[in-house]
Amino acid sequence: MMNGEKELRATIDALSESEKTELIVRLMAEVARLTARVAELERRLGMNSANSSKPPSSDGYSKPNPKSLRQHSGRKPGGQQGHAGTTLRQVSQPDEVELHWPERCACGCCLDEAPVDHVQRRQVFELPDRLLEVTEHRIVWKKCPHCGRMSGAEAPPEASRPAQYGPRFRAMLVYLRDYQMLPYKRLTELCRDVLGAGVCKRTVEAAQMRMYEALAPFEQALRARLLNAPVLHADETGLRVDGTLQWFHSLSAADLTLYQAHPKRGGEAIEANGLIPAFKGVVVHDCWGPYFRYGDAHALCGAHLLRELLGVCENEGHRWAHELSVLLEMVSKVASAPEASPRSPELVDWFERTYDEILARGKSELAPPQKTPGKRGRAKKSKAANLHERLQTHRAAVLRCLHDPNVPFSNNRAEQDIRMVKLRQKISGCARTVTGAQAFARIRSYISTSLKQGNDLFQNIVDAAAADPWIPQPRAPTP
Repeated sequence: MMNGEKELRATIDALSESEKTELIVRLMAEVARLTARVAELERRLGMNSANSSKPPSSDGYSKPNPKSLRQHSGRKPGGQQGHAGTTLRQVSQPDEVELHWPERCACGCCLDEAPVDHVQRRQVFELPDRLLEVTEHRIVWKKCPHCGRMSGAEAPPEASRPAQYGPRFRAMLVYLRDYQMLPYKRLTELCRDVLGAGVCKRTVEAAQMRMYEALAPFEQALRARLLNAPVLHADETGLRVDGTLQWFHSLSAADLTLYQAHPKRGGEAIEANGLIPAFKGVVVHDCWGPYFRYGDAHALCGAHLLRELLGVCENEGHRWAHELSVLLEMVSKVASAPEASPRSPELVDWFERTYDEILARGKSELAPPQKTPGKRGRAKKSKAANLHERLQTHRAAVLRCLHDPNVPFSNNRAEQDIRMVKLRQKISGCARTVTGAQAFARIRSYISTSLKQGNDLFQNIVDAAAADPWIPQPRAPTP
């Protein structure tokens, strides 16, 4: 026996019976605390982007094994039958035509006087030597022969100063910055190397601010359209603005997108936006608490719930979580079916009864809340218990897609829209000013809505640069 062990045993033997009992109680409490701590750390180590709400960027270099919730379609990779495809095709009216005449035959005869048999067309698509054209507007002034007053012609609106960039060029700057997400430095380098234009960062910012102001009527019309949509998808994400963490909020419909930049994430931002408090339809979201303060019709993202259930299965081994994930996958298939009418009452009733039965059985698997010794407040629930409680509390929101065919199973529409904000941060960095963040939000709303409606995006941006933005028209009523 080691000397340390002998000394420890001697110390314990010297204790009275009451002191030994107190020591055992303290040690058992410490063992329970450390056991719970180890279990929590193991659970955290087992979390990744496939079984929790953590983003894929947090996985690092050790990516988890693929466990996609998507099912194999059985189709071969590549373009599918009926896919239009894109390939370079000849145009009927080329900009320039060059004729190439044969001089001699292979036998040595001169072909100058020979008749033309046929002409083979080959077209080359190439950039011109000069991409940037300069148009000089000469404003003619004349003197009145009677009164002697000088009168000049009216200058076109794009020539308000001695030298300026036109609306198409400014539109290209906004297109590259806010759609292609080019950083300022790379954008100015592209203009210098390809166009021969010495553009600075301030020129790009000025083009963005002019477009931001021109898009005010677009945003007003967009808000009116969103209020009349049957379903809104909501999401939010953080972005560094002026050295601090601020929040980008998105509200999406099938053919509309609205972004908002705000210092807060919760109720204050929702109130400032004003749409959700006045909205009468269904709001689809990821169970962020402040959304439940407004309206009565909510739907939760099933994809998020499936990831959380997968994490509970893998990290805590609960059978109820596996059973419920299988049920929700069945719900997703029913919700994605092409039928445009409500599901049969018998089918909906079966899903709801099975849902309740699984949660009732799962309650017995949950560990009781653990009270941390020496800490005040309520006992801490496990992640599985919190998820179980949320699924019970928001049962109607989880199964909303079964009752309303307009409500999808997941919140992927908002996820795809809000992803553009994170993409901008990865490529171009944070926003330097609050005004710049607000300009990006409005311009990106315009870009996303234009893309969803299948418009000519660059032409829409050119129209906005000329202070005549495209305005989304009210949706025609369905017959």
